[in-house]
Parts: sequence; C-alpha cells; structure tokens
Amino acid sequence: MMEARLGVITCDKCGLPMKERKPVLVMAEGDIMESDDELTFQGSCVRYACHLDCWDGVEEDARQDGR
Repeated sequence: MMEARLGVITCDKCGLPMKERKPVLVMAEGDIMESDDELTFQGSCVRYACHLDCWDGVEEDARQDGR
C-alpha cells in the first residue's frame, strides 16, 4: 500500500476535484532504495495526479512556458 498527501485536490487533466474512494493515477518522483524480490521506492514529490478515467497516456505540461 502507498500513501501520498497532495497539496492540490483537483485533477491535473480535467481540473475537477478528486473525491474519496474514486480511482486516481499518481506519478511520483523518487529513488529506488532497495531492489531485491521487491522494490523499495522513496518518493520525493508527486509530479502529476488525475482521475483514472481522465488518463489518456499523455501527461499535461503544467508549466506555462511548455518547456
């Protein structure tokens, strides 16, 4: 199980609020700390979060300059 706290409660794709018990997709940045039979991931930040139904395989660039 993973747990994350998001400072923004809206979907990065559609802009609508994300609600309890609804499936979401979260992309996190971090490092693999251990790699045995399982990977131990230590995340440093959430880069993207959206409703699972909104995900089309393309991350929206949240930066204004598009770079």
